[in-house]
Amino acid sequence: MKIEIIIQGELTKILEQPIEIVRKKIIDALNEASIQAYTTAKQLVPVRTGNLFRSIKLEKKSPFEHVVSAGWPTKEKGKPYYAPFVEYGTRRMAPRPYMRPAAEKAVQVLKSKL
Repeated sequence: MKIEIIIQGELTKILEQPIEIVRKKIIDALNEASIQAYTTAKQLVPVRTGNLFRSIKLEKKSPFEHVVSAGWPTKEKGKPYYAPFVEYGTRRMAPRPYMRPAAEKAVQVLKSKL
């Protein structure tokens, strides 16, 4: 599962500033937004065994690419492959979103910082 954030509109004002200032503002905003997404996901994830909670990770691949992820891509013993089922629900289980609200919080942080 991947969170993608698209920013439009107010970004033009920022881009009129010197590039070093713009770069620092964007990096700081992304750092704060990714931390907010990570902590919100950890707060909201339903906990039964704790495997899904422990699987939530924040990876900073570059200054401009941060990934908050949950779950495991394949079914292995003790690994929570079921993250999307919890997030979106199934025909037998109601959705219990934790990543989408986390992404919404990250967008709010980005909007307030940029």
